[in-house]
Amino acid sequence: MDRVQLREDLTRRLQALLGEEMFDLWDLELGSQAGRTVIRVTLDRPSGVTIADCAYWNKKIGRYLEAENVVPGSYVLEVGSPGIERMLSRPEHFARFVGRTVEVKLHDLHMGRRTFRGELRQAGEETLLLEDPDAGCVSLPYAGIRRSHVIADPWEGLRARERRPKG
Repeated sequence: MDRVQLREDLTRRLQALLGEEMFDLWDLELGSQAGRTVIRVTLDRPSGVTIADCAYWNKKIGRYLEAENVVPGSYVLEVGSPGIERMLSRPEHFARFVGRTVEVKLHDLHMGRRTFRGELRQAGEETLLLEDPDAGCVSLPYAGIRRSHVIADPWEGLRARERRPKG
């Protein structure tokens, strides 16, 4: 089984396993280090992911992979959360963060720039719409994105409390 097939098989299996306990598979990376396969599992859920969650899932996924004998040879398993400035790589990732500030780096120039930063206005199937303070509202195809992530706003919780009606 090649790496692409292994990644697809692991993705399918882990989505089902995590879904049983209301967690999402945010990302799955396969790499290699010192001749061993490295499996990096990034999980998420709406209420967030704790260190205890990561430890729990590391054990559970490890036992599952051993029992199912899915990964050939020796491997290292790493389980983590996407963090507050999480990477965005799939349309469903972007859709979840509409209204938030994101940074998008492109493979090629678009309007004379490779980097756009601003409020994510829309996330469609093929493109996203971003309101950049310098470039205005720009439509960017997912296929042209090299890297993208959410920009953390340390004041977000405070602003949310200020917007609540008093009384």
